[in-house]
Amino acid sequence: MKYILVILISFLVSGCFVTQPPITEYMLNVKLPKQNFKSDCKRSIKISKCFVNAKLKTLNMNYAQGDKKVYMYSQSMWAELPSEAITAKIVKLLQDKKLFKIVQTSKSRGITDLILETNVDDFMQYFDNDLKISYAKVSITFTLIDAKTNKLIASKNFKSNVMSSSLDALGGVDALGKALSNILLENSIWLTKVCR
Repeated sequence: MKYILVILISFLVSGCFVTQPPITEYMLNVKLPKQNFKSDCKRSIKISKCFVNAKLKTLNMNYAQGDKKVYMYSQSMWAELPSEAITAKIVKLLQDKKLFKIVQTSKSRGITDLILETNVDDFMQYFDNDLKISYAKVSITFTLIDAKTNKLIASKNFKSNVMSSSLDALGGVDALGKALSNILLENSIWLTKVCR
């Protein structure tokens, strides 16, 4: 009986000292375009929250291997929801570049002339089947809507693939940030043309 009690206490005490490796949190780092865009648009715009799939509504970091397998990094996660981070980057870009007279977030109760909807079709790090090549793939569809009539003004899909600098979560985060930067640049050019 003594041996069983000693083993049980040892097992319980050892459980208190088991350490788990720390989880690294990553922020989405996006470099906004440096160039200024000529825009004479006098209208206001509201940026809707991004429409995303369930994988981007959590802090879990996923990656795909080949065409069919999706895995989750066990020791890495997002510091903020990717859907919220993408929306925030779009708002910041339009405010900084002054493409519109007023830029509002979806939380604002103010009435605007236009609404920009964003649908994130793809936002993930991909590996080949041998895990020797990795790249980020981002695909986003932007839709501009007249807020008063709810009529579609224009819609366009932008895609960007960027090779990862390393075969890990950090490489994926860096590549996703660069791919999103490319799309934000293209979106800015598109919006200046559409809103003339």
